[in-house]
Amino acid sequence: MENPYAQVYGLTGVMGSGKSTVAQLLREQGAFVLDADEIARFVIDPASPWYSQLKAKVIAAFGAFTGEPLFQNDGQLNRQLMASITFGHADRVKLLNNIMHPVIQREFASRLLRAGEGQLLFYDVPLLFEGGLEKKLKQTVLVYAPEEVCIARAIARSKEKGAELSEADARARLQSQISIEKKRELADYIIDNS
Repeated sequence: MENPYAQVYGLTGVMGSGKSTVAQLLREQGAFVLDADEIARFVIDPASPWYSQLKAKVIAAFGAFTGEPLFQNDGQLNRQLMASITFGHADRVKLLNNIMHPVIQREFASRLLRAGEGQLLFYDVPLLFEGGLEKKLKQTVLVYAPEEVCIARAIARSKEKGAELSEADARARLQSQISIEKKRELADYIIDNS
C-alpha cells in the first residue's frame, strides 16, 4: 500500500500550546488540514460506516472492565468511561489503538483524496510522536509553548467552557505523553507560541 502520509506535514503540540489555533490559521491560508481527533470521533460515531465493526470490537475488548455500558442509549461511545478504563494502563491503550488506528488510517487516506491539487497538506495529530507517525510524514511542525504556559492556558480554556481542569489533572495529562521539550527536539519545524 502506498504511504498516504508521504506528502503531508504533521502538525502537533500539547494542550494549551495553540495547535488548534495554528490549524485554523493554516486553513484560512488555503491549506488542507485533517484533524486526527475529529477522524477518531467520526469513525466510532453511529453515522460512520465503520461504526458497527468498531463498536463490536470495543465491547469485546473492554466490556469486561466495567459494569456500565460502553455505549450510551444514543449509540455514542461513553468517552469518559473509556478513558477511565484505559488511562494509566499501557496495555489497554495499545489494545484500543490496535482496534482504532487501522480504521482511522483508512478514513484519513479517503479524506486526503478531497484535497485540491497543489494544496499544502497538514495532519493535526496531538500524539504524533507517541504513535511513531513522524516516520511516515513528509515533515513535522510543532506548536511550542513552555509547559507552564500550556498548563495555565489549558486551565483557563477549561474555565471558559464551564468545566474545571485542575493543575494536577493538567499535569497528569501532559505526563502521559512525550514532553513538549522532547517534541521540540524531534520536530522538523517549530512555531513558537510562547
